Amino acid sequence: MKVIAYPFAGGNSYSYARLARGHTYEWVTLDPPGHGTRLQQTLESSISGIVSALLEPTLRAVGSDKYFLFGHSMGAYLALAMLDRLVEMGADLPECLILSGANAPHRITHQSHSTLPRSQFFQWLSAMGGISAEVMAEPELMELFEPILRADVAAVESYAGTFMREYSVPVRILLGLHDKIVSPEAHGWEDCFVSSPEIHILTGGHFFLFDDIAKVQSLIA
Repeated sequence: MKVIAYPFAGGNSYSYARLARGHTYEWVTLDPPGHGTRLQQTLESSISGIVSALLEPTLRAVGSDKYFLFGHSMGAYLALAMLDRLVEMGADLPECLILSGANAPHRITHQSHSTLPRSQFFQWLSAMGGISAEVMAEPELMELFEPILRADVAAVESYAGTFMREYSVPVRILLGLHDKIVSPEAHGWEDCFVSSPEIHILTGGHFFLFDDIAKVQSLIA
């Protein structure tokens, strides 16, 4: 069994290293264009564009194995949109879809944070818990991550994958109790699937998945 994972905004193929370490299943986290090992490629600023770029790497990573799809925050929308694409293709579907740290698409606030002036953009990210203090304290890292984060935030804020899915794939939702970006009380995922998803609310903010590694690993198994 494999976990095919997609990173959160600003993330890359190393983003889930702590979750992958010692996990029951083999992890493959894929870099979107302009991220990690694909840093020299042109950034995509839409979920559909990123999914198109990741389709072939996803199919190659899956091979003939059984697999889960997983994503946190932006990665959750990539995983969901990838499942939609795989269904359209008639491809082999995952054993489970695990969406973490994200509101349902119809609950996305369609604002334009990605176009804010630099100081306001990073202040907003920091206030929402979407960027670490370590990155904020390093000007060179800020300069490197700014275009990546802007493209990723634009992709999330423009995503419109709102329709009722009748897939037979089980869905598990992971949410942080104190997440400032996602509302655990009004996430809306029940409106996206004919079969009600399994919902788990864990202690922590937007990056709750790193607060209790063992618990999250067990939920991604």
